[in-house]
Parts: sequence; structure tokens; C-alpha cells
Amino acid sequence: MMAGRRVASAALVFVACAWCGWVSAYQKSTWPARATWLLSLAAVMVVGIVLVRGRRGARFGWHMRPVAESWPRPGHGGPRPILGGLSPWIAIAVVAVAWDVLALDTAENEHHLTISALSQAYRPLHAAILLVWMGVGVVYASARSRSPVGREREEGPGAATAAMLCAVAARWHLPSLYGPALLVGTNNAVGVGFWLAVPACAVLVEVFARRSEGRVATFEELLRLLSGPAAGRAVAIAAWVFAGWHLFSH
Repeated sequence: MMAGRRVASAALVFVACAWCGWVSAYQKSTWPARATWLLSLAAVMVVGIVLVRGRRGARFGWHMRPVAESWPRPGHGGPRPILGGLSPWIAIAVVAVAWDVLALDTAENEHHLTISALSQAYRPLHAAILLVWMGVGVVYASARSRSPVGREREEGPGAATAAMLCAVAARWHLPSLYGPALLVGTNNAVGVGFWLAVPACAVLVEVFARRSEGRVATFEELLRLLSGPAAGRAVAIAAWVFAGWHLFSH
């Protein structure tokens, strides 16, 4: 049974990588880009539905074992421990948003060093970003399906943190900051290197969190915490969809 699931998971990853590589050929604001993004969105939604059905024990569902306890773990509660456990993820988000906002201020004939501009300029980066975006949606659905039994709602500042992520997703509507933007530079290679470093840092934080015995939230626990209240779920999903629409469609 476990071997079959691993084979199925590996096949899905392979198909997702091949799909993202093919879709990356289309420039956004074209009908093929919009159509393939909608298909990508639909694929993630189908995975989410299959996981929800599995949690409820319905047919044609994929059941995942629920976690034993929610985060923050017993003994790590309270405002300060929660903030400390989320601080690595908050730091990554703040640094990425600061870079993206500052990178809007570039010369007239140069690429912005924002993630949206660079992903359109470099096809492999476009494919990688689409894969990451789809992966976040799948991990979110997995996090929801693995909520502790009898606890559909997690405690903690989920809605407030999700609202912060929604502001992150809408960062391209912020005004350009001309003076400090010089800190970002104008070299495309530097911009690509920065955006490759962001997920690399996230992986390092994930590894550290898994070895922290609950002191630091894993990415799955972060998503589960954000989506505890209904308002948090709505804001988090809206932010994710809006980010995908901007990056790959509009």
C-alpha cells in the first residue's frame, strides 16, 4: 500500500514538472497562458477535493493520517513562543516582499528584478515558480486534511497572519521606493540568485523546524495555523489564487 502511494506520488511530481516546463513557454497576458493557468488551478483544486473526501472516508478519496497534535505544541504556547516559532517564516516573507517592492524601481529599459518580471524573462525560473505555486496549494490541502481528529479549527492568530500574507500577495500595488531601491541593484543574475535563495532558505527552515521538537513551526503547521478560522482560510486561499493570477495569467 505504501509502495503504491509512493509510486503514485512520484508519478504526480513527474507530471507536474513536465506540465510546468511546457506551460512556461507561454508569456502571461496571452490566452494560452490564461488557459493553462486555469488548468493548473483546477488540478490543485481536484487534489484538494480528493484529500477532503479521503479525510471523510468517502470513495475516490486519498486518506492521509492526521497529525497527533496541533501547533503550537503543549508547553510552547503563549504569544511570545508562537511568534518565535513563526519568526523564520515571517523573516523570509518580509525580506522577499522588501526586495520585490524595491526592485520595482529600475531604469526604463531594464527588467524589474521582481519575481514576476524575472520569471517571464527566464523560462526555467517561470517553470520553477509555477511548480512552487502549485506545490503550496497541494501542501495547504494536505495540511487541512491532516488536522488532528476532532479539531477542525486551530488556535492562534491565523486570520491576522493570513491577512498579512494577503498583503504580501498584493505587493505589486505598492508605490516604488526610489532611494532605497539602489540597494537591490540592476543585475538580472543577482535577481535570479536571490529568488532561488528564497526557497532554499525555506527548505533550511523546514529542516530546522522538524528537528526543533515543536519550538518552530513547519511549513505544513504554518499553513494549518493560518487556515484555522474560516476568515483565515478565505484570506489565505484568496491570496494564493491572486498571486497565481498575477504571476502566470495577467
